[in-house]
Amino acid sequence: MNTWDKCKNCGGDRAIHHFLTDQCPLGGREASIGRKQEWKSTTFEIETKNEVDELRKSIKKLLARVEELEAQVKRLQSEESVRIHPCA
Repeated sequence: MNTWDKCKNCGGDRAIHHFLTDQCPLGGREASIGRKQEWKSTTFEIETKNEVDELRKSIKKLLARVEELEAQVKRLQSEESVRIHPCA
């Protein structure tokens, strides 16, 4: 077990999780100096390479969909401008 393993629940290193309960720190990081550390109900789970690869694939698909939707919006806006200004 490495202390630099990343948690799939909060993205934080193993070392910043609660030493007894393994709970995730709120926000995935240590509290600022002078502030009380708050803990989430989730606990440390190692983020595996397969999970990271799956997330990357999902992100690529989502980005491609965003591009499709942006192109559709652009096309609809240009059609709308033609309808509004038929003499232009």
